[in-house]
Amino acid sequence: MEEKKLYPFRLTCIEDKYLWGSEEFRLADLGYRDTFVHDGWLAGSTLGDLMETYLDRLTGEHVFDGWGQQFPFQIRRIKVEGKMPLRVSPDDETARDRYDHLGKEKLWYVADAGKGSRLLIGFRRDTDASELYAECLEGNPVKLLNTLEPRAGQFFYIPAGTPHCAFGPMTIVEVSESSALDFCLCGWGNDMGDEFDETLSIIDALDFIKYDQYPEMLLSGRAGGDAANAKSASVPGVETLLQLPQFTVNRINLRQVLSIGNAESEACIAYTSIKGSFEIQTTPEVSPDSERLLTATEGETVLIPAECPSFILAPRSSDAILLEVMVEAKMADTELF
Repeated sequence: MEEKKLYPFRLTCIEDKYLWGSEEFRLADLGYRDTFVHDGWLAGSTLGDLMETYLDRLTGEHVFDGWGQQFPFQIRRIKVEGKMPLRVSPDDETARDRYDHLGKEKLWYVADAGKGSRLLIGFRRDTDASELYAECLEGNPVKLLNTLEPRAGQFFYIPAGTPHCAFGPMTIVEVSESSALDFCLCGWGNDMGDEFDETLSIIDALDFIKYDQYPEMLLSGRAGGDAANAKSASVPGVETLLQLPQFTVNRINLRQVLSIGNAESEACIAYTSIKGSFEIQTTPEVSPDSERLLTATEGETVLIPAECPSFILAPRSSDAILLEVMVEAKMADTELF
């Protein structure tokens, strides 16, 4: 009996609410938060279930070789209404050695930003652990940090070890490694409840924070300058925002039908709608008729399994903007986990 082919599917989000706003897990394989399939014969299966069952058929051979049964990245939609706690995440080496976990490189994409919203990212000047600790205890580390007035469409690379947070109203789409390791540095006097593990405190983070002045080039609202924009010239409407060994993020202004060949990359691809709606169509060889056409609306995330070799990406609205996330074979040689 021929085994069924995996097909593109939407993921159902999980929402956590906090005093400062809410966090929607749009694609997650974290154990305590594990998104599940919305469509087709896989419906109801979690992403973790799929990893255990389909292995490299889901993620691709080079991804599976590097990450095993851990899905490599996650996507969250963060709605900030108040003051998000100041946080920081460790790098892969620290996370692996201490917690047997991935670290947390991040990209923040500003989907919308209201009047008075702010981003706090990195130190405005060189500092040290003693000064940061004292200011956080006083509840006033703002003066140490770069404060930005964000605009919709801006995106920011947040390297591991960089303190960061947001003050609303603002909506952020976060792409990061599959990790729960956010350490709380300052809660602005509020009770954090169960948002942070009590072992992930400022004391535990002091030795991996980057205390030098944050690079000015990363504060412009762009993720890495022009060096990473390899796709921009060859595919209309596609711009590379960030390219790391852990993941690559492209922004697609979807104004026309795109034919995507996935056989060369041999990796899964995730699409998240920032604005508008889109559809994905596969060939009969990949999916039966009932699963060949998939429509996703604003905010939804679709995962294309690695064994889906080609598909059509088409706009359903004239203003469709998508984030495309994948792990590229040429970037995946670094041992992370």
